[in-house]
Amino acid sequence: MEFATRAVRQGYTLVELIVAMLLFAIGGLAIAGTSALIGRALNVDVVRERAARAAGRQIEIIAASCREATSGERTGPQIESAWTVSRSDGDRVDVTETVSYPTTRGRRTDSYHAVVPCL
Repeated sequence: MEFATRAVRQGYTLVELIVAMLLFAIGGLAIAGTSALIGRALNVDVVRERAARAAGRQIEIIAASCREATSGERTGPQIESAWTVSRSDGDRVDVTETVSYPTTRGRRTDSYHAVVPCL
């Protein structure tokens, strides 16, 4: 009686290795592209936060010297700031602060409005 012997296959074929390497390469490119996109978004968020802090700081400066406050503008690294002060009555001023900063799609402008009591 003869038994058919079959060779036991060990390892992977060349095609299987190429397909696996291709899948890993596509996954790596996807991760690299996503991380670059997230990095740019975080950079814009940092600049946006600095612009908001600059606006808040300027409104606080105006509130501290409410009766002598005047309109003006300031340009810093990446951020342009302009504020308008108008007096609605003797006890308070209206402040409109506009900040402009770069994003990946061009410049963005945010406006803040505050009514500051003069103490």
